[in-house]
Amino acid sequence: MNKHTSSFQAKMKEQAQQRQKRAEQFFVSLAAQLVLDESFFEHQREKLSVLIDEALERNDYTSFAELSVQYQKYQDN
Repeated sequence: MNKHTSSFQAKMKEQAQQRQKRAEQFFVSLAAQLVLDESFFEHQREKLSVLIDEALERNDYTSFAELSVQYQKYQDN
């Protein structure tokens, strides 16, 4: 193996390692974002649920109806 072949192989190996590192960083970042999104979604659903319960306790139909519309996007999940 000559110097150029060895140098080329080292360069290719380095590039492959860099691609692997970027891919790993991307997937870790994606996973973190998905966890944050799910956490925010659950928090919002719980918050609306509490507000709906409070509106029911106060017999506040207007608030109940408005909050129920907002809550609909959280029901299927």
